Amino acid sequence: MAAALSGVCLRHRFAGRGALAAAPAIFWIVEADLDRVCAWHDLAPQFFDVINPAVENRETFYKQCRAFRHLILNTESTVHFLGDAPHDGWKSWVIPHHHCNFSNFQLAEDRLEKPKVVGYVGDPVHLHDTDIIRSAVEALGMKFLNAPTAKLAAYQEMDIGVAWTRRDTQRDLTRSNIKLVNFAAHGIPSVLCDYESYRSADAALGGGACLIRDSLADFLEGLRELVTNEDLRRKINQKGILAQTQYSVAAIADRYREVIAEQTAL
Repeated sequence: MAAALSGVCLRHRFAGRGALAAAPAIFWIVEADLDRVCAWHDLAPQFFDVINPAVENRETFYKQCRAFRHLILNTESTVHFLGDAPHDGWKSWVIPHHHCNFSNFQLAEDRLEKPKVVGYVGDPVHLHDTDIIRSAVEALGMKFLNAPTAKLAAYQEMDIGVAWTRRDTQRDLTRSNIKLVNFAAHGIPSVLCDYESYRSADAALGGGACLIRDSLADFLEGLRELVTNEDLRRKINQKGILAQTQYSVAAIADRYREVIAEQTAL
């Protein structure tokens, strides 16, 4: 994203006032050096990209949030998990994640017609009830693929996507849209857990970009629907072209530019 904004991405210990003097904005990702944040307040607007609100070490996290006036969030609800606001409050923006389909891949016709692989890309600990899901996949005559987080090319190996976590209020209301937009941008029909960010992304794509389910039983039924219903798979697949454009790096970079311009104009 830094490259798309003609910016630089670096660890804060390598940054100094001279390097940042011409910057229109400074973005801190996940963790901030509060001494530097305070020292750089006169340079440019500083934004804290929260990503996921902390579950542990909450007071340290809250202190970091209160050092900023500008926040980048995954969802509107995220602001409720950031502790007490500073006395003059925060200004926050929801900026969704871009997808990883940089080659404009689209699921092939024969794989839409006869899917063979159900897949998930990510840390296995973040796919809850994996053994149950694997068994359900295999019972439907499909192969189950759990690819490592860094193996983004694995999206091109799967015909149906899954992402599931058990209900948790903070996670459900604050986690990013990334799994949905990656599946959608590849044209992969998917069934997902019920996150606010997934609902928002699905609505932005006109609805029907995935199946969203809020219980394991309904999730497994949604998986069965995708495996057995070609018409449903095709309807979801049609959202892929829009997702490729709407959640591209270029499109999300434009959203950052709007936010930066809004603050630098003040």
